Amino acid sequence: MKSAKVLKALENGPRTVEEIVKETGIRDMEVRRYLLRFMEQGKVESFQKDGKLFWKLKEKNELEEEFKYL
Repeated sequence: MKSAKVLKALENGPRTVEEIVKETGIRDMEVRRYLLRFMEQGKVESFQKDGKLFWKLKEKNELEEEFKYL
């Protein structure tokens, strides 16, 4: 599953879209689409560093987990 490959690529730390594309072999636009979907679901977040946009897995907040199923 392509979406799982994108998440797996982020397990070893923050990556740019270009790095994820190179690591997974998935096309640029598909990677971007998955990342935006994951961001809406609260699984990933982005940040800028040295003028580049990086993506990383979102750290779980204990309070968010506690109220997740309410």
